[in-house]
Amino acid sequence: MKGGLVMPVVVIPYDSRLQLNLVTGTDPESGKPIIKRTYFNNVKESAAEQDIFDVATQLVSLQKDSLDSIELTKNFELTS
Repeated sequence: MKGGLVMPVVVIPYDSRLQLNLVTGTDPESGKPIIKRTYFNNVKESAAEQDIFDVATQLVSLQKDSLDSIELTKNFELTS
């Protein structure tokens, strides 16, 4: 903002989601893996990423399918 007062940004976390991507098989035509996505919403905002990863790997151990990847999405509102 040119010549104006710059307001500091306020970051407000409002949502987070853990996603496990599991391989359920192989597409017979393409040979690519078939991925099933499992979501866990409302992950505690104060949870450390390492702790979330550790819980995710424990959840995967309870599944019959193998793990492709783990994703964590955190959403924030930015305001001034």
